[in-house]
Amino acid sequence: DDLPSHLRPHKDEKGRPLVKYTDNSSILVQQGFQRLRDRFKLLNKVRKILKGERTQHCFFNRVDRNDGVGVMFNKSRNKANYSNIMRCANAWGCPVCAAIISEHRKCEVKEAMDWWQGQGGSVLLLTLTVPHYSHTDIKQLKKDLKKAYSKFFKGVRASKDMFAKWQIEHYISCFEITHGENGFHPHYHILLFIPYAVGIGSHIGMEQDMYAVWKDCCTKSGLDEPSQKHGLHLQAGDDASNYVAKWGLEHEMTKGHVKKGRESFTPFDLLRLSDKDEPIFENKIPSKLFQEFAIAFKGARQLMFSRGLKHAFSIKDLSDEDVADSTLDEAEFLTDIEDLAFHLLCKYKKRAQYL
Repeated sequence: DDLPSHLRPHKDEKGRPLVKYTDNSSILVQQGFQRLRDRFKLLNKVRKILKGERTQHCFFNRVDRNDGVGVMFNKSRNKANYSNIMRCANAWGCPVCAAIISEHRKCEVKEAMDWWQGQGGSVLLLTLTVPHYSHTDIKQLKKDLKKAYSKFFKGVRASKDMFAKWQIEHYISCFEITHGENGFHPHYHILLFIPYAVGIGSHIGMEQDMYAVWKDCCTKSGLDEPSQKHGLHLQAGDDASNYVAKWGLEHEMTKGHVKKGRESFTPFDLLRLSDKDEPIFENKIPSKLFQEFAIAFKGARQLMFSRGLKHAFSIKDLSDEDVADSTLDEAEFLTDIEDLAFHLLCKYKKRAQYL
């Protein structure tokens, strides 16, 4: 009762608090287990679709055949994981490794954004895309789009002049893809680091300059000319922060190719649909579409930092393989798993439940 009246909890006529406080920790733990089970369930589907690929061995085969599989626990992450087990580090096609890698990259990006904004700079969100059609070959589209992207950021005099004019030195780009009525839709989301506060007038002028350069880069790369409405979009304010906040798998499967689509499907949506494998969009088979996507983007970089950015922000440069293996860093040994027991966990698809 020593609290000011406006801070005291409201009570009923018997003096009981009207607000009921509930401990949701057990619910959150259950949600975490469910997400883990979902990822391993999707990984089981990938193993059937991508036969002969490294992902087929992920969390299934041992690294050292002469050693057994163990369980480790990382206190800082509050998560258990397997030791001496192969990890494919495929950020495009493996739902388990994608979760690990994207969550780490999200932390890298947020660290860079927080530092930059703390120094008084701005971060804008730029989206780049091109016209695409249901008959477009995804491999060729990926190749041409990459060429246009390279021209936009480092290849033509107009782009260099534009970046110098607006004092844009650093950027982080993420390559994403969905599939809809017009086929595969690849696009870039790019965080632009601006060393000053961007007003409305500067924002409009910057977007117009960028569209003129992007349009030219696309046509010179063999692509159709993008419209100003759909080809380039520059967002200011909280949009960049909101984009990064939703980027990650620990809260919800919302990062890039893992976020659930509505009018279009992400690759992992296609993987979910492969259960029934019923045709979508002009009789396309989901499992075949996922296979086409995974093969086309195998080995491609998903997240790119401009040269010198990681050094400027003191971010350690780790490959996807390093990140996937980092789950065992600072982890404590819990127990060994007998060979037969692990074989049965794999056979009956209970690897997630065991963890």
